[in-house]
Amino acid sequence: MDVGNTAAAVPAADSILVGSDTRGWFITAHGAVRATLCYPLRETLLARLEESSDVPAVYVDLAQCTYMDSTFIGLLVAIDRKLQKGSGGRLHVMQPSPECLGFFRQLGLQDLLVIDPAPMVPPPEMKEPESAAGRPGADFILRAHEALMETSEEARRKFGLLREELERKLRGGKPPGDTR
Repeated sequence: MDVGNTAAAVPAADSILVGSDTRGWFITAHGAVRATLCYPLRETLLARLEESSDVPAVYVDLAQCTYMDSTFIGLLVAIDRKLQKGSGGRLHVMQPSPECLGFFRQLGLQDLLVIDPAPMVPPPEMKEPESAAGRPGADFILRAHEALMETSEEARRKFGLLREELERKLRGGKPPGDTR
């Protein structure tokens, strides 16, 4: 596991900590989690799940999370799908805050994700993920929202315009079908 700052015993107001042991990977989210904060998980965890099926489960502690943007929620959905296809494991949302439960309900995810009100018991060593190079680009944000859009018709409607804009940006601003 490639993690960075080990001096993160007391998390910052808005932060993500990661760790792993034989049970799987663990993520603890504090404060407001947006695309820029969750972007390093693409390198540390999502890439690992794409390369290997040896991760039995992922546990995400949202007890201290006060806000999640749709990119982070989409990343959680993508991680859950990768686990199911790989090891057959699941992503477990542990002790979600009332705010997080509300976001899951708004998107109809409360029945698609494993939500457990129990507190997470993380491994002894949790660290900030190593910073990813650059800022989250349109491709990362698009993939996260595509994972969300696969969950329901309502999600497809909510994020359809965003998908079109991100795809246009990735095409260099050209409209669909324009090969000039």
